Amino acid sequence: MTTDLERIERRWLRLKEASHYVAIGRHRLIAMAQSGRIKGFQDADDKRNSWIFDKESLDSYREGQATVPTNQEKALALMRGMPL
Repeated sequence: MTTDLERIERRWLRLKEASHYVAIGRHRLIAMAQSGRIKGFQDADDKRNSWIFDKESLDSYREGQATVPTNQEKALALMRGMPL
């Protein structure tokens, strides 16, 4: 039987595991993957086409939230057409 810690050590996480790992709702995770903000896709090898997510991508997303841009940086990013 696989423990919770062993599941989290894998690189690819199923939707429920990924949602629990980053504390983001399932629907939001799927939307983020579809928009390209994180790496995730429907597993073609799974009969149900279940979603799987790259743990490193999830880590990068959360790490990016650790640095909050200043209002000036936000304004510059918007003027340059870059996503925040």
